[in-house]
Order: sequence, then C-alpha cells, then structure tokens
Amino acid sequence: MSSPPDPSPYFTALAQLRADKTDVPPHIAVANHKGGVGKSFLTQAIAVAAAEIGHYVLVVDMDSQGNVTRRLRAQLPAAPEQRTAASLAAVLPNPGRGEAARILTPCGYGGIYTERIMVAPADLDLELLALTAGQAAAERRLLRALTGVVTPFDVVLIDCEPRLLSHQIDLAWTASDYVLIPCEAEFDAVQSARRIRERIARDSHKLNEDLRIAGIVVNRYRNLAVHKSRADEMEKISGPGGVCPVRIPEIAALKDMSENARPITENGSQGRDMAALFRDVYTWTRTRISELEKAA
Repeated sequence: MSSPPDPSPYFTALAQLRADKTDVPPHIAVANHKGGVGKSFLTQAIAVAAAEIGHYVLVVDMDSQGNVTRRLRAQLPAAPEQRTAASLAAVLPNPGRGEAARILTPCGYGGIYTERIMVAPADLDLELLALTAGQAAAERRLLRALTGVVTPFDVVLIDCEPRLLSHQIDLAWTASDYVLIPCEAEFDAVQSARRIRERIARDSHKLNEDLRIAGIVVNRYRNLAVHKSRADEMEKISGPGGVCPVRIPEIAALKDMSENARPITENGSQGRDMAALFRDVYTWTRTRISELEKAA
C-alpha cells in the first residue's frame, strides 16, 4: 500500500505552529441557489475579517469557477495542468484521509493574511466529479479529504457553487456543520434562499443529519421599503434571530475588493469602515453558532 502524499510545507508549518490546538472548528458552507448574490464575495470577506481578529482560516473552494481561489490570490502554479494537480480536482476523485493537506496553499495578500488564511483551491475539473457520483459514499469524499487537516484552524469556510442539486453541493454540505446564506433583498434571491432551507429539510437524512442554517447575511442592501420587507421575509427562512443585523451595502469599495483580489482595508477610509463591518458579521456568525450549539 502506497504512503499518503506529503502535506504541503505551508500546512506543515501551520500544524507545527498550532500543535497545542485540539478542538475541531466549525465548518460553514456559504451557499445560495441563486448566482450573483455574493457567495464568493462573502467567503472572501469573512476569511479576511477572521484573520484580522487573529483567527486561522481554511477556505475550501468547491465552486469549479474558482472565484474565491482567485480573489484570495491562492499561490498556484502557472501551467494549467499543474494548477489542476494542485487543486481539489486532483484530490477528490479518490481521496485518502486527510489528503487535502497536500494541496493547501496560503492566501497571497501577504502579512497576516498569508500567515492566517489557507486555501484548498478549486479547478474547472471539479465538474468531472459528477461522473463518479454513483460510487458508494461518494458524497463523503470532501469530508474524508479534510479529516485530520482542520484542527490547526479556527474556522473552515466552504464556498459553494450556485446550484441546489449537484454532486459538488452534496460534497460541501456533507462536510459542513452549518450553512450561511448570503442573500440580496430581492424576490428571486429570497426564493432561492428558501429553497436552500427546503433541501436541507428534505435531504439532510441522506447527506448530513446535523446540518443547520447558521443564518442569512443581507448583501447589497439599500434603505428602500422593498428591501426592508424582503429582509423581514428572510427571518421566516432562518428562524428567529437568524438574519444578521449587519447589512452589507452596495458600494464601489466592495466591488473593488473582489475585482482586484485584495483586502478591503487597502481602499482608504471607506475600506477600513467596511472591514470593521465584516468583522462584525464574522463575530455575529460565531455568536449565532454558539447559541445554536447550546440550544441543540
């Protein structure tokens, strides 16, 4: 029997640095059925916010578009075939326990972000996993690949593709404890968030009986009557207290963060204000999860 591949040197260094940490961090899938509502954006922003308050973050990119991989400037080879080999697409077809460790690579922002954020990168070939979805326990492949890898981190964020019924979603949700739903205050986005809740209720016994909705984060919010009304509707999906009170506005600085793949603190005073806002979102999310765990 062959030996498991060696972990990446970046992961090895982090594991040594945090050798005393023994608890398993929460695994949070960031998901909505609708595209364009800010899933990768929120994953990027929360990862950065967590790093800024001293937490170590593992970002797992389960969207074959690889948006959060790019936005966090994950350090990857230039050649396409080498990039695929250094991604989840090369790990998940038949993963060994903890095999994700071999592809983990730092965020490329520098400073505390490179020190505290690590990425399991995506690749377009993630789509090919659907061809083997019929294998026994295929939906547990990501969970198996992460086993024993997550302990050095304080939170695991899993960026999901904008679909509801797909093998990539099954993999992500089976490996998650909670789903965090970014949602615009518009009819279609709210309906899509409702479908997330419905699928969890319908299929959690097949994928993950412990999966729960952590909450909803309202994105691109404007102080309009219709946006206030839609935000009220979201609480019927998330349950009481499940809508983050921090509203994410639609401003140019936030688009620049994603477009130019850099932390928002680099966008002057407005960027620093927004960075504080996302730290509040992350703090709310962790508090909400703690409350749900106590109530379980």
